[in-house]
Amino acid sequence: MLQMSSLCFESVFCPQDTTDFSKDGNSHGYPEHCKIWFQRNPYEYVPNYDFGDKVAITLIDSGIHDDEHRNKPNTIRMCIDTDAVSIVWQTCREKANLGSLNEHQGIDWEHRERYSLLYHNMHKDPSFYLNNFKPHKDCININISDLVFEPNRVVAILEKHFGICDQEKFNTIHNEWYSANAKYFRAQKLVNAVKISLAGGNDFEFEQDYSLHDQGYLIYWLERQYNIQEIPPWDYKDWFKNTQEVKDCLNSILSQ
Repeated sequence: MLQMSSLCFESVFCPQDTTDFSKDGNSHGYPEHCKIWFQRNPYEYVPNYDFGDKVAITLIDSGIHDDEHRNKPNTIRMCIDTDAVSIVWQTCREKANLGSLNEHQGIDWEHRERYSLLYHNMHKDPSFYLNNFKPHKDCININISDLVFEPNRVVAILEKHFGICDQEKFNTIHNEWYSANAKYFRAQKLVNAVKISLAGGNDFEFEQDYSLHDQGYLIYWLERQYNIQEIPPWDYKDWFKNTQEVKDCLNSILSQ
């Protein structure tokens, strides 16, 4: 977000005129406008540059412990909206905790169920960090899912504060960022497509390489969306091949 704002909006300070994303999406080295503060360490605002007549941005993103607004002007707050939960959890798991979503032993359907239960348990705990980072009245609030799936909505919000956006440059940077992080978006992208199909859209075949995480997240979403106590893991141990099988599953359970 800092790179897109700095490089694409006319009034924002730009410390570096090139982007800096790793190819696998697990890091970037773009220079921050001010000193970073981490989690519960004491906060001190320290600018890294003389900004001149340009705007400096303070960014509040999904650090696990500290979502506090520090009352700095031009603070962009990255909000964890409902459609961003799976995205943020995966990135925290792999980037912050240096874990892997592919670490599992045992039978696929059991591991898929663990993921669906994981998201149910997250949802039930209001203190869990993914249930924080909501909009703040004094911040520029950006939904993370909008940054992923509705970037023009983000541009419209930022232009109100930072002037005209270089749309061509923004699109180029966004595409580069999206490609580097695409694996984290697949679960929610699948849910979005299934939601459209279930609402009367066309049926479609599922790709064969959805991870067990992505499969479990879809199960979780279906259970919550349709108020289903449980989609029996063993009965659907082979998961779904297409949206018609999802519809058949829902019809079978909801007709009981």
